[in-house]
Amino acid sequence: MAILAINSGGLGILIPNLVADIDAADKIGNLAIVTTVAFLANVVAQPIAGALSDVTRSRFGRRSPWMVGGALLAAGFLVGLPLASSVVVVAAIWLVVQLGLNALQAAATALVPDRYPAKQRGGVSGLIGLGITIGNAVGAVVAGGFASAGSLPYIVLAAIVVLVVVVFVVANPDRSSRDLVVERQSIGAFLRGFWVSPRKHPDFAWAFAARFLMVIGFYGAQTFGLYILRDYIGMTDAASNGFAAQIGIVLLIGVLLSALTSGVLSDRIGRRKPFIIWASVVMAIGLAVPLVFPTTTGVLVYSFLLGLGFGAYISIDLALMTEVLPVSMTSGASTAGRDLAILGLATTLPQALSPSIAAGLVSVTGGYPALFVSGIVFVALGALAVLPIKSVR
Repeated sequence: MAILAINSGGLGILIPNLVADIDAADKIGNLAIVTTVAFLANVVAQPIAGALSDVTRSRFGRRSPWMVGGALLAAGFLVGLPLASSVVVVAAIWLVVQLGLNALQAAATALVPDRYPAKQRGGVSGLIGLGITIGNAVGAVVAGGFASAGSLPYIVLAAIVVLVVVVFVVANPDRSSRDLVVERQSIGAFLRGFWVSPRKHPDFAWAFAARFLMVIGFYGAQTFGLYILRDYIGMTDAASNGFAAQIGIVLLIGVLLSALTSGVLSDRIGRRKPFIIWASVVMAIGLAVPLVFPTTTGVLVYSFLLGLGFGAYISIDLALMTEVLPVSMTSGASTAGRDLAILGLATTLPQALSPSIAAGLVSVTGGYPALFVSGIVFVALGALAVLPIKSVR
């Protein structure tokens, strides 16, 4: 929740406003630059942080030091973001914020195979999916509701991530890792560990491709959501900030109706793929709505259906991901953090690419409808990529 609150409020409202205030004429291209630079850095940061958390030895465990350190780094730079006076400075500060969040995310994600057997991960994944979407809503409400209040939304979001992480590591302490054996290896062996052969582990590769396609479809229109409200729907700047908060709440309602029930039901019947296919269909329908109804009502319907589908998808996807890791990783073994972080690239890479792709589509086609059409195509391809996975039903 805390991670997504910053990403949702930052990428959805705060940074687009900063970029537009600095240079309104080139806001689309500049926003693409800011988000792409940050996410490309995350491509490196998340796997490395996950791998380093695997070998961390401390009385506080393997994951907690990285969670706390990442939260403090992200929060510290986030409060300085509204002081940025150029696109370059915005990009640099947001880059450091993302490095902190990725260190936090890599360590936190590894807690799932660390602490839960495979048969319980659907429910756990559902709770995480619920947190993700609550975070989207919280970020939209905080950023949209206080968009004109100077530094306040940045301070609130920074406080949330620090408070949540500190409470988490105190209430759910990690076991000391001082006595765990660290396998010595060369730098070359360490770097080779980031490559998982698609030939030897095809299910891992298909899961990576499925999430990659799904996320790039989801984020294409989301990245320029504020500009869509202003330039496609026709809202004023002030009205669009407030309406973005309403969108976050509607999205949350859709997720609440699907996330937990999908995860628990998936555990009960022992199936993952049918839920992902269903989620993809609902998301595709949602993406089609603004094409037919380019109105505020159409955007709300789109948001609800997107939440309904995304809630089901995200509640199942993490459980599926933990079940396609190489065999030695499935019980929380020593490299679970690294391998889950590699799969996490299927989220950060499309997030890095989607702003540039979206900006290109808008420039070439002269409008925002192309974002919804491409989203439908990518979501459908993501659903198809799940089908060849053999180790998960």
